[in-house]
Amino acid sequence: MIYNGKFKVTSPFGPRTLNGVPDDHRGIDVVGITDKYVCAVVSGRVAASTIITDKSDRTWEWGNYVRVDGDDGKRYYYCHLSKRLVTVGRRVKIGDYLGIEGNTGYSFGTHCHFEVRDRAGNSVNPSTFLGIPNAVGSYGEDWRAEVQKKFGLSDGTMKYLDKYEHAAALFRKLGQT
Repeated sequence: MIYNGKFKVTSPFGPRTLNGVPDDHRGIDVVGITDKYVCAVVSGRVAASTIITDKSDRTWEWGNYVRVDGDDGKRYYYCHLSKRLVTVGRRVKIGDYLGIEGNTGYSFGTHCHFEVRDRAGNSVNPSTFLGIPNAVGSYGEDWRAEVQKKFGLSDGTMKYLDKYEHAAALFRKLGQT
C-alpha cells in the first residue's frame, strides 16, 4: 500500500475535468487518513528525488517528487510531497518511506499524486498496483484500531503511541503479527 493505514482516492486515473478543463489524469490522487507518510509500492532504486520550479518544464506541476525505478522495469512517481525522505541511488523495498504527502507544485490540497509508467513511457492505471478499484473512496486497514483491540490497550496508551513519528508503521507491524 502507498500508506500504512487508511487512505482515500480523491481523483482516479483517466479522463477528468479540472478547473473546467477536460484532462487525461495519468495518475491517481490519494490522501492519507491515518498516516501522511508515503511508502514505496514496489522494490527498486530511487532515480529522482527533486523539485522542478521551471514552469517551462511540465514536471514543475508535480512539485516535490520521488521516482522509483521498479525492479519490474516500470517507473513509479510519488508527487506533491511536502518533504522527500530519500536520495537518488538509494535502494528501497516495498513499504519504505519515500516522503510525506503535501501540496507542492500544481495542487489544490495536500495529497500524493501516484503515477506509473511502463518502459516505453506510457501511463499505466496505478490502482492495480495499490490493489484497489480505480474509483473515489476509502481504502486500507485501520491498523490503529486493530492493535488497540488485539492488545487491549487503553486510550491513554494509544495517545502516547500516536506521538511516535512512525506510529502508523508500528501499528501496521503489530497488527500483522
